[in-house]
Amino acid sequence: AKVVYHVKVHTESGMIDPGIAAFVERVVGEVDRDESAAILFDIDTFGGRVDAATVIRDAILDADLLTIAFVNKRAISAGALISLACDKIVMTQASTIGATTPVDAGGEKASDKVTSYMRAEMRATAERTGRDPKIAEAMVDERVDIPGLSLEAGRPATLTTEQALNYRIADETAETLYEALKIYDLQDAEIVEVKL
Repeated sequence: AKVVYHVKVHTESGMIDPGIAAFVERVVGEVDRDESAAILFDIDTFGGRVDAATVIRDAILDADLLTIAFVNKRAISAGALISLACDKIVMTQASTIGATTPVDAGGEKASDKVTSYMRAEMRATAERTGRDPKIAEAMVDERVDIPGLSLEAGRPATLTTEQALNYRIADETAETLYEALKIYDLQDAEIVEVKL
C-alpha cells in the first residue's frame, strides 16, 4: 500500500525558520527510506529565512521518493523555493507563487550580493526540476524580463495559478488534497499527518 506523508507548511505554523527547516530535513530523511511513499508539502506561506528555505530545498532535491508541492493559496518567498524543489507542483485556483526577493530584518531589499545568490539558487533549483529557470530568476529580480508575461513593473514575478500552469511552473490544478493525490494515483494511499 502506498503511503503519503502530509507536511503542512502554513503561515499559522510560523515563518519558515531554522527550527522548521531542521524538522522537515529530518522527516524527509526518515521517510525517504520508504520506497512505497510520497511526501506532499501543503503550502500556504509568505516565506521566511533564506538559510532555512535552502536546507528544506536541499533535503527535497536529495530525496528519492516522489515530492509534491500542493500550493493551497500562496507559495511566497521561501515557499516558492520549496515548491520549485519538488518533483510536482499542484496549485489550487486563485493561488500565487513567487516574490522571492530576499529582504533584511527591516523589510528592505537585501544587498545585490544576497539577491545574486538567491537568483542563482532559484535558477539552479528550476534547472534541476525541469522548470523555466528564467522565470525562477524573475521571481527574485525584477530586472529579469519575461516576454509575454505581464508583470507589475519594478516588482519581482509573482504568478497566478493560470500563469504558473501556462509557463509550466505548475504541473496541475486541484482544489483539495484528495484531488491532488488522485492526479498521481495516490487517492487510496494511507495519509500520515506530519505535524510541524
